[in-house]
Amino acid sequence: MKWSTNGSLSPAARLRRRVDAWAVKLRVMPRAVRVQRMTRKWGSCSTAGTITLAIDLDDQSEGFQDFVIVHELLHLKVPNHGRLFKALMTAHVPKWRALDAARRGARDVSPPAALRAAGRR
Repeated sequence: MKWSTNGSLSPAARLRRRVDAWAVKLRVMPRAVRVQRMTRKWGSCSTAGTITLAIDLDDQSEGFQDFVIVHELLHLKVPNHGRLFKALMTAHVPKWRALDAARRGARDVSPPAALRAAGRR
């Protein structure tokens, strides 16, 4: 676990801890969890089972973090965005549709850092 100079967990460690908690709840096991700078999306799940999250997801609300983390972890079970995927999202993050709409509209949720810096939404 990485610690910052003031003794608290680093943003990456906080996100990994959150992923670990959700992985237990969802009964999935990602092969690896990476936290890095991402310019176009908040997270991804590779076919090899690697979950990648944007480092600045740590700056967002816990509800939005849960939405992104659950979304990516569920892809370990369901590779598409079909009915089963949506039903599982609703079961675990009931307000996910509102969070997704905010993400798409970029009203309440800022895009990753590089997009903000470029002035795009």
